Amino acid sequence: MRVTALACLSLISVTTAFCSELSAPAASREESQFITNGVPTGTDFGAVGAIFFDFGNNGSLNPVCTGSLIAPTVFLTAAHCLAFLPPTAQLFVTFAPSVGFPPNPNPVIAAQEFHFHPGFTTEPALATAINDLGVVILPAGATSGIAPLQLPPAGQLDLLAQGDGLVGKVFLNVGYGVSASAQGKPTLSADGLRKVSTSPFKVLTHDWLGLLMNSNATGQGGVCLFDSGGPKFLDGETATVLGVTSWVDPHCRAAGFSQRVDTPSAREFLGQFVSLP
Repeated sequence: MRVTALACLSLISVTTAFCSELSAPAASREESQFITNGVPTGTDFGAVGAIFFDFGNNGSLNPVCTGSLIAPTVFLTAAHCLAFLPPTAQLFVTFAPSVGFPPNPNPVIAAQEFHFHPGFTTEPALATAINDLGVVILPAGATSGIAPLQLPPAGQLDLLAQGDGLVGKVFLNVGYGVSASAQGKPTLSADGLRKVSTSPFKVLTHDWLGLLMNSNATGQGGVCLFDSGGPKFLDGETATVLGVTSWVDPHCRAAGFSQRVDTPSAREFLGQFVSLP
């Protein structure tokens, strides 16, 4: 499966890197995990889904990003997953634990519309984005049986960080993204499964939750291409989304940063679509 230039915008820091071929699942664990060093979720994390779009207008759906249901008709993702699509793009969402390889998502929900934060901008020199939040609006009744995830109160991460409260904490990454090889020449692989990995806390800024994603150093995991928009959970608190995957280093081997959803700017945007705690 060839990754298109547009699809590569699903993880900003990868756009200038190895946007070429995805290999089929390899035999080694480090190259066969669809989310870096993760394990399949099965029916767990059922409110986490994947976004698809027909880039070639030929009826073949291609993966764009990950996201999560935060209200019966509101699917949270990253702004950079949406901002580079045509305004009239018909998006599709699936909550299936496997989308196949090559991707053949089933069943899918046809989205009604999508929106991204009006303050969304990118900083190409830094490979980062600002206000990197978006929502996909789904038809009423389409997500029946799926319990939406919660958003945190205002400033929740700041409260948790008081007194070094986040030091040593572990966060969960959930997504449908590809895996990167841990060593040597960077390679990507995919198997179509929704997976979960763990990453230790690194830093908290006004806008970002930073996590350590060097699996060789931490013995844990991280995220890569197409995990963008996926939720971040504090380990043991999987009902509340604290951030969405935004960017990572080009080789998916070091730190990753997630857009916080508890900031004033994030809440002002999201409050247009959901009731906030």
